Amino acid sequence: MSRTADPRHIAFTLIQAGQKPTLPLDRAIEDAALPLEHLSQKDKGLCHAIVFGVFRHRGRIDQLIGRCAKLAFDRIDPKVKTILRLGVFQIVFLDRVPDFAAINTSIELAKPICGKKASGFINAVLRNISRSHKDIALPCSDNDLPGHLAAAFSIPPWLGKRWAARYGKEKTLALAGALMELPPFTLRVNPRKASREDLIATFEREGINAKPTRFSPLGLQIRTSGIAIPDLPGFNDGLFQIQGEAAQLAVQLLGPEPCDKILDACAGLGTKTCHMALEMENKGNITANDTGERKADRLVSEALRLNIDIIRTTCVDMTKAGVNDFSSYFDRVLVDAPCSGLGVLARNPDTRWKRNLKDISRMAALQKKILNGAANVVEPGGVLVYAVCSCEPEETTQVIERFLDKRKDFTPDPSGFEACLPFFCESGGETFKKTTFPDLLEMDGFFMARMRRNT
Repeated sequence: MSRTADPRHIAFTLIQAGQKPTLPLDRAIEDAALPLEHLSQKDKGLCHAIVFGVFRHRGRIDQLIGRCAKLAFDRIDPKVKTILRLGVFQIVFLDRVPDFAAINTSIELAKPICGKKASGFINAVLRNISRSHKDIALPCSDNDLPGHLAAAFSIPPWLGKRWAARYGKEKTLALAGALMELPPFTLRVNPRKASREDLIATFEREGINAKPTRFSPLGLQIRTSGIAIPDLPGFNDGLFQIQGEAAQLAVQLLGPEPCDKILDACAGLGTKTCHMALEMENKGNITANDTGERKADRLVSEALRLNIDIIRTTCVDMTKAGVNDFSSYFDRVLVDAPCSGLGVLARNPDTRWKRNLKDISRMAALQKKILNGAANVVEPGGVLVYAVCSCEPEETTQVIERFLDKRKDFTPDPSGFEACLPFFCESGGETFKKTTFPDLLEMDGFFMARMRRNT
């Protein structure tokens, strides 16, 4: 089998790329579209299972390597380490691959990449793990909670200690456990083309089980059993978009209405932008702002698929933004700010290994600047919504507290929050800002706050 058609070699390449701090795993997979196309459906499934499985279970995998290798873990060559992780995942977590096959294919993978000597080392470590992994216990949560969290749930020790100090042991274990669950795909129905009931019926005819989301009136959760998103019935007709429930709630919180002028300050690929446009019945004006032409091109393409034509794209530095950067003030502004992503570790397992404590404070500083810049272009009486896919206080409540302390021209808008998300507000607590926790609400970890500019 050539390397271009070898699922394990492609998996190795993707894991190596996905470990880079600045490259999201989904972007690495996107960049590998051509070699992935040469794989059979079965091999493509194997490749994806290995890649996501290695990142999701890396804590336990590394514990086993550390216990079974004669060389200190930190001294193992990075490429050798990746091949070991790839092999250990198959041995421990992938029942459909026999141990001997996982070992032999890892050795063959290693020979041209790492050389003969390293292949012998890999062989010895994997055989040792094959024999003994069931006898190697996890660290006890009572005596070593951070160690237990790292091995059992792949929560890096720095983050485990942080959560334990804030939430306590029980809550931390529940949160870590929820973030290890494989999340379903969550869709948002396009109400201009179908109802939620219609789409459920369409999926059921194809043998795809779908259930409504708990809070969003447009959301559906499905488990596709390996069906690619573009191959789902209704995708090409624009009947839905992939969007997490918490992200759907953030747009509902903004409350877009037909004929509004709206700014999506950090639009990214434009999923929330398109959601706004559909809530507006494709009437009004939306400015989708972000950095990078690649994102803008993807946004435009997605809008075309959904038959939306009220969006224009801009590339303004929101940390320095003012009304002169745009043609007018806006009725509503959404700031879905760049963040640590620590609330969506279930969907993005690679993020577990790319963040550190400094990233949280660094992102918080950026978020404060973006929020202040976005506030400058809100019409008096207009709405400002801040959202991040993180539950960390520096990126959530502290950003809002600092903003409201500094910007006396803005006030919390609890009545607006309750009007836009009445069912969600029944959970109690503060009603102008809320945090969703994956262990409680079966959705991504997310924070959102609604404010209004004084008239």
